[in-house]
Amino acid sequence: MQSSNDQLSKEERRRFKAQRKLAKSSSGLNYQNPDTIIPTPVDKGSTMILCVRFGNKYGREYVERLRNMVSRHISVPYEFACLTDDRHPIDDVRSIYQPSAGYQKLWWYKIHMFDRDLPLVGRILYFDLDVVIHGNIDKLTKFTFNQLVGIRDFNRKFYPGWQYLNSSVMSWNHGSQHHIYESFRLDTNTAMRLQGDQDYIWKVMKNQITFWPDTWIQSYKWEIRSRNDLIMTNGKRNFKTGSDKTPNPECSVTVFHGDPKPQDVSDRYVVENWY
Repeated sequence: MQSSNDQLSKEERRRFKAQRKLAKSSSGLNYQNPDTIIPTPVDKGSTMILCVRFGNKYGREYVERLRNMVSRHISVPYEFACLTDDRHPIDDVRSIYQPSAGYQKLWWYKIHMFDRDLPLVGRILYFDLDVVIHGNIDKLTKFTFNQLVGIRDFNRKFYPGWQYLNSSVMSWNHGSQHHIYESFRLDTNTAMRLQGDQDYIWKVMKNQITFWPDTWIQSYKWEIRSRNDLIMTNGKRNFKTGSDKTPNPECSVTVFHGDPKPQDVSDRYVVENWY
């Protein structure tokens, strides 16, 4: 009988092993089912919607798509900002410029979001550039415990009690998590021995992270589609055909971790929102 992670890619298996090692060290935590958590409303003005774009892996069009998806699926006051090394202006986006630090892995710039000296204020709601927003996100702006909020990592699909962080959608009060950035800045080389930004955030914050309800944010290839249907196409994983499958009715955001990416699939709900 095959083990539950036999069909993972080499990269996914490597990350899973690293996650399992860190998760083991937090096994003393009292796990609370995120679907039973009742969000606390926030009434402190507008929300800052934030994304991060450094280097050339993601073009400006990704920021524009995210801006568009947010505008179609929000009804509360907000401002859209992008932390970036690109000085080129984008309509209706407040660019927060930082010069490149030369990181080989661009995900490390996400740690810079926690710098309390950034010109941000209030509640921050962060999205990766390759998520698809297809439902109203007002509830994400109102979900707070004065803590860092993130996704319960998608290995939850295979391990129901799994506790780990996926950092594709996060929220926090600006300035409240500055120690994440400051500890990273003081020992960047040690931090970079981990697999990525979410591994570092989890290592620093595992006792203080609150998870979104699982049904609010889902994995495209593991929870909406089935990884058993993935095939290799031109060196990348993808599905043979599109699908009429749709996310949970409570889901507002689909996360595309690894391959495929939103532009590579033909599922109706993705195509209808990815623009």
